[in-house]
Amino acid sequence: MRRPFAFAATTLATLLVATGAAAAGPPADTEPQPPAGTATKDPASAGNTELEGQGSFGSVAVPEDEAGDSLLWDLSFGALVSTGNARSTAITGGSTFQIRRSRHQFYATFLGNYGRAAADRLSDPIDTVGNLQGRVRYDLFLSNRWSLFAMATARHDPFQRLDLRLNLDPGAALYIINRKKEQLRVEAGYDFQLDVRDPDSAVESNPDGTPIYTPQGEFIPLDRTRNTHAARLFGGYSNQLNEAVSFSTGLEYLQSLQQGQRWRLNWENSFTTLIISKLSLSATFTLRLDNDPLPGVRHLDTITAVNLVYRFL
Repeated sequence: MRRPFAFAATTLATLLVATGAAAAGPPADTEPQPPAGTATKDPASAGNTELEGQGSFGSVAVPEDEAGDSLLWDLSFGALVSTGNARSTAITGGSTFQIRRSRHQFYATFLGNYGRAAADRLSDPIDTVGNLQGRVRYDLFLSNRWSLFAMATARHDPFQRLDLRLNLDPGAALYIINRKKEQLRVEAGYDFQLDVRDPDSAVESNPDGTPIYTPQGEFIPLDRTRNTHAARLFGGYSNQLNEAVSFSTGLEYLQSLQQGQRWRLNWENSFTTLIISKLSLSATFTLRLDNDPLPGVRHLDTITAVNLVYRFL
């Protein structure tokens, strides 16, 4: 009888100890927390809610993929030299700078083209291409999509008989697509154009470019300067297809508000591919159509160039 009693007592004691330990639970510092679930229980307000930007010009948050602050500066250069039976020299180059900080963006570019060639081995070389162009622009972004801008463009082109063509363009821009690597925008505004003509070419001419003389054998002079007030429309698209290839195009139309036949069309294209590090190869094509040029000057000019581009920033 003693052995069964001792076995039963031992079993009962063991069950009591196990039950007590389960009731006491683990130590306080290792007590498990209830499941977090899928929703938090943050307070509805911390007591200090304010309307963001109150008392100041509000800014719009920029999504991660939207274009924001940027800094760019590059130099480009290309050349062609031919000697012997065919003698010609052509150079092209330029520089572009752009910076954007918050709502403010500044852009500046300078371009130059020069060419010289001889018709044959016995002829002296003559200038065949020569122009200088520059542009500065300031944008004030009202939001990620809209900006107000002011732009000034200057051009010196003896082959268009222009000592200076100055354009002043205020307007508004809408960025239909405004991502870091892709942009599509349209612009509308006013254009003031001042032409300062070459005095030797600012004369009445026949369609073939020969001067028209008075009965006294004198030239019939034209005004050396001409002002044009016009409406301006522009559409531009740029896309960085990948880390090594980018493309951009822009079409500008200027319509005189004074004379219906006086209008201009400018089309610019650029294709750039990365060679190594910050050095790229760029091919550009520019078309300029002037429906009312000086007498003896052709309506259409095009420029095709291939340049090496080094980006500093």
